[in-house]
Amino acid sequence: MSKTKIRFSCPLDCFDVCSMIATVKEGKIIKIEGDKEHPLTKGFICQKGRKHLERVYHPNRILSPKKKYKGKWIDISYQEAIEEIAEKLNKIKKEYGSKAVLHFYDSGYGGLSKTVDKMFFNYYGGATVHTGSLCWGAGIEAQKIDFGGNKSHPPEDLINSKTIIIWGRNPADTNIHLMKYLTKAKKNGAYIYLIDPIRTRTAKMVSEYMRIKPSTDGALALGIANYMIQKKLIDEDFIKKNVKGYEDYKKYVRDFTLEYTQEITGIHRNKIKEIAERYSKGKPSSIIIGYGLQRYKNGGNNVRAIDALGALTGNIGIKGGGVNYSNKLIAEYIGGEVKKSEDYVKDRRTYSQANLARFILEADNPPIKCLFITKSNPLVQVPNINKTIEAFNKVDFKVVIDMFMTDTVRYSDLVLPATSILEEEDFIYSSMFSPYLNYSNRVVKPPNGIMGEYDLFRILARKIKLRGYPDIEREEFFKRALEPLMKNFDVSYEYLKHNFFTIEDRDIPWEDKVFNTPSCKYELYSETAKDQGLSPIPIYISANDNKNEYDLRLITPHFKNSLHSQHFAFEEDIPRVYINTKTLKKNNIKADKTVKIKSKYGELKAKLEVSEDIGDGIIMIYEGWWHKSGSVNFVTPDEISDIGEQAAYYECFCKLENL
Repeated sequence: MSKTKIRFSCPLDCFDVCSMIATVKEGKIIKIEGDKEHPLTKGFICQKGRKHLERVYHPNRILSPKKKYKGKWIDISYQEAIEEIAEKLNKIKKEYGSKAVLHFYDSGYGGLSKTVDKMFFNYYGGATVHTGSLCWGAGIEAQKIDFGGNKSHPPEDLINSKTIIIWGRNPADTNIHLMKYLTKAKKNGAYIYLIDPIRTRTAKMVSEYMRIKPSTDGALALGIANYMIQKKLIDEDFIKKNVKGYEDYKKYVRDFTLEYTQEITGIHRNKIKEIAERYSKGKPSSIIIGYGLQRYKNGGNNVRAIDALGALTGNIGIKGGGVNYSNKLIAEYIGGEVKKSEDYVKDRRTYSQANLARFILEADNPPIKCLFITKSNPLVQVPNINKTIEAFNKVDFKVVIDMFMTDTVRYSDLVLPATSILEEEDFIYSSMFSPYLNYSNRVVKPPNGIMGEYDLFRILARKIKLRGYPDIEREEFFKRALEPLMKNFDVSYEYLKHNFFTIEDRDIPWEDKVFNTPSCKYELYSETAKDQGLSPIPIYISANDNKNEYDLRLITPHFKNSLHSQHFAFEEDIPRVYINTKTLKKNNIKADKTVKIKSKYGELKAKLEVSEDIGDGIIMIYEGWWHKSGSVNFVTPDEISDIGEQAAYYECFCKLENL
């Protein structure tokens, strides 16, 4: 039998959103490779993308609905599962109201078809849902304050940059398709800095790596700004025409002398001068911000301080410029039934996502009676796991949709199998880096009659008799969701299915210098921030210098071969904890041993690995490991950032003990 090649898209919560080609023979996928025709992917994909094949045929995959009965899992039919869920949801709503149901979701799948979970609970009348983020919320809200929105330059625009600062991002591991543009820019003469507490793999390709103390990124940006102002390296014309609040900001940054900034950040005063001069004089200059530097209590102000450098130098709205954090251009033009369903919300309650456990334990009037979890694995990814387990055990009825028996599923009462992207027709897009909307063909049928979420929620809505719920076919749902985009850019549905659509090739963000802020200017001084009880200008909030027994700051970046916990499912080893020689000796720890990492929230075991890539007073473990191995979130605090209700994972202080 001949082989067939079918195009689909990776749906992972990743910067790149790769287009891929699946080779099918006799109804089975035998190979996955990168799509050579896609303008961004260009045939190259990472291990996470290749693992879609392993996951879809893995023997441990959940193939039918299951219910916990007397502590053990038993298979049940879809009819039984839907009837039980419908009965419980109706009863809870009648007795306690819809807010007694907490819908926890995240970005484990970036396709339109699975946004129906939000739509379902909107038509249910509303539920308890989160605000804030586990991933990037501080930076998102910071840029909304400054610019009025979240836009990034087209990746290929980096070739126009003469100076590039990669600030806390590790594209060599987590944003691989950015690397080719950085390489081209460097060959074209661009000088590239990397600022990071960890000497990552990206450091190998940049012009210069600068190690910064954790959480002091905002102080560095303020110090750079002060030097540029004092030496008149700023774009006064741009500031006069397009920036609000310069004088207030100028007064604040005066204290950030080169000496003071060096003391805070650990970066030498001469290097601070060098960055300031090269960034301001070597225009156009671009900044690429990562997400780690906003996972502190001062995370939002860190991003605001960095944003300001672009405004001070007129590097906003020009080719080769920009302060690039996220890219929500496609998302702004997605509408349809999910957006319409907001009109049906009668009773909604919110909580900060990082405070999930605290909220459940304290919730009253009404208490949480049902947890419904989609596209996420909170018992691995939410901070302070021990408290989260306690909270889960308090809830009467817990439903999860997933492909595998995750730690979250293990603590639930009923699980419904999820489909893979290879088994669904969908449209995939990212809000981080890739500017493309990818159509994803259905490659194979799901095994064992697994029902996709689109059909599942549609049937459940019928069973509960949700008024107004759109009982329409998937294609009509897609057309309605994409209608704003099709109208604004005069493209057809068929065009979107058969072409690689992007908005970013049409203009440079903020090129017209009209910002989506109340003043229509870039806002160094923001009344919006002030009204929210925040500092109106970007400020530096000093680091949490723990002087107690927990004196090692734990940093938990993303692993290159897994998207959060998804690809650690079959890992039987324990994590590695990375530490440099100086910190190792200071803490009297034996090298090449298994150690215990302890915080006031919990503990885990890890294999010690000495690396001079790690800064002083820091230990590093990759996040995503499951309970059986040792999740980092057993030791992380459930604290949030200054702006955006971002989980402040990096405000984690630990100690090491020999076993």
